[in-house]
Amino acid sequence: MDIGAIVEQLDAEWDTNGFFDRVRNGDYDAERGRAVLAILRAISIRDQEMVPKRLVSLLWYLPSFLTWQTERIAEKGGDRAAYERFVAGVESALQEVLGVP
Repeated sequence: MDIGAIVEQLDAEWDTNGFFDRVRNGDYDAERGRAVLAILRAISIRDQEMVPKRLVSLLWYLPSFLTWQTERIAEKGGDRAAYERFVAGVESALQEVLGVP
């Protein structure tokens, strides 16, 4: 998938009523979570390829943000275990896309 299209899709998920905005409000939707994981897994970056700053800004913050929301999801009656599996899936997808040190 085109990096520009991925940036647009991730930006939309951060907008009002996007997936991440809803998570911020304690509303975790597993189906939408799977769609976000599919977006992340569609990212393909070659070793020497330059990565747009906007993509980096959308990705680096995800693990911290999602972890911070765990209690909010639980407080709102969400499925904490399912949410934690989703967060682990995001971390795994980012490791696949970006690599590890």
